[in-house]
Amino acid sequence: MKKLRKLSFLLLFAAMVTLCAAPAITSQAATSTSTTKKTGIVKKNGKKYYYKNGKLIKNKLGYKIGSSYYKISKKGVLTKVSKAAGLAGIQLESIGRASSNSKTLKKAFTWCSTKITYNGSCGTMSSASKYAIWGFTKKNGNCNVMAACFYQMAKVLGYNAKFVKGYLVAGYDSNGEPVLTYHAWVTIKISGKTYVYDPTFAYGKHTISNDTSAHSGYKMTYTKTGKKQQPIYYSSKKKLLT
Repeated sequence: MKKLRKLSFLLLFAAMVTLCAAPAITSQAATSTSTTKKTGIVKKNGKKYYYKNGKLIKNKLGYKIGSSYYKISKKGVLTKVSKAAGLAGIQLESIGRASSNSKTLKKAFTWCSTKITYNGSCGTMSSASKYAIWGFTKKNGNCNVMAACFYQMAKVLGYNAKFVKGYLVAGYDSNGEPVLTYHAWVTIKISGKTYVYDPTFAYGKHTISNDTSAHSGYKMTYTKTGKKQQPIYYSSKKKLLT
């Protein structure tokens, strides 16, 4: 009888332990699940998405994942881009998007003409992309770098932009002929009209000249008279651009 009572007690005790332990195990599993935060690229229906700490990243002009660069749509779809475009997008996100693309473009121009310190000895590079990467990472450079950074930012915003190499008039010789010096700038075609954007000219105006009558360097049109004290531009073949 004593053995039977002892056995009954042990069975009852075991049952109680099981009943008490079961909720604890369930609670622990729930807690573990709730604190798990996923970080990484996920493929869904042939598209890629990126989660950081369990949150889907959306609507980014530029984003770095590992050693690669992406733009991310409003729905979170990843599109891989070049390093130059990725850095341009990241910089645009850093300065903050405005209420319209045109206002954001102006902020991008201001950044290129005020936050990149002029450095004429950065060397010669093979492409606008390499100049832009230099500018975004080192925050210094010559006219190629300033123009390339703005060019990449404008392209990320969807503008029909071109990185232009050529010359501008640095003065005139004793015969009245223009003296040309190498230069780089950006053009953007808007509603069929071509406009000139010159961050280096703006940089010089901000840091060297206090002449408020000078053109800002933003959204100029080509001229052969130097109106508003803006540069006169020539093509790489030394043909006057008007």
